Amino acid sequence: MAVYMTKAKYSTQAFQGMLAKPSDREQATRALFDALGVSIHHLYFEISTGSVVVISEGTADQMACLGMVTGASGAFDSINATELISLNAMSAAMGTAQRIAQAYAAPNKS
Repeated sequence: MAVYMTKAKYSTQAFQGMLAKPSDREQATRALFDALGVSIHHLYFEISTGSVVVISEGTADQMACLGMVTGASGAFDSINATELISLNAMSAAMGTAQRIAQAYAAPNKS
């Protein structure tokens, strides 16, 4: 399973609903992620953008499903899930890139 950082910006209508009837959004978020078998590592609220930020672990299929369900809800103006890799995995990728770089002919090089 991969680790993802998902940022979802709440819509104006969602904030209106939160003001009208305050509720535990973490509980709602965990219920959705749990239903799909996605584990949440951390859940944050970004005060400057009105976004919820979730660090989770799951598969691409599970994340696509989460995007569809949350997108269809109308509660968010934007949703972006980014797959994260460890520093060790990035170091390994650097080594691989170094070994195969000569196989690529960039369009700005002759």
